Amino acid sequence: MPKEKLTLSVDKEVVQKAKNLGINISEITEKVLKGYTAAEKPNDDLYGSYNQLFDSITPLLKEFDCSVKVAEGIDTMTYEDKGKTSSYEYEISIHLCSDGSFYAEEVEVSLNDIKSIKQKFFLSPEKILSNLVEALANSKEKREEQIKEIQMAKRIIEAMSESLLKKPSIQQTEK
Repeated sequence: MPKEKLTLSVDKEVVQKAKNLGINISEITEKVLKGYTAAEKPNDDLYGSYNQLFDSITPLLKEFDCSVKVAEGIDTMTYEDKGKTSSYEYEISIHLCSDGSFYAEEVEVSLNDIKSIKQKFFLSPEKILSNLVEALANSKEKREEQIKEIQMAKRIIEAMSESLLKKPSIQQTEK
């Protein structure tokens, strides 16, 4: 099938991070457009649509052992103290984890049901994609740094082994 040129504007930092990860933006854009035009039109269920998006993200999160922020907002907690009802507002950030669950940082709560997240808190798909690229890039950098540290530790151990195992001990030389 003949190709047609398409101009696409994407955040410069996202493009650079995608390139650093080895992501072919043109190829992915084409696949997304093919999938979108061939797929059934989504129903008006916001939770279902986000759930499909998150299902497609989860394998990457597993592979890179990371999470991605998918929702944020200001929530209100109401409590009763000495017969008086009070409430306070707090900021909440919710991450999609590699096992498909959600984690609310500020309240340190794991959520297994997408419907426990208020719809108004979901980030836009563009922001989620940007956060995903950032999370993958950071994870890749951490993995590369960890590999360097492991290799350095291995070299140190090899040098120690060579030094300790090949030299006669002090006790042996005093005999």
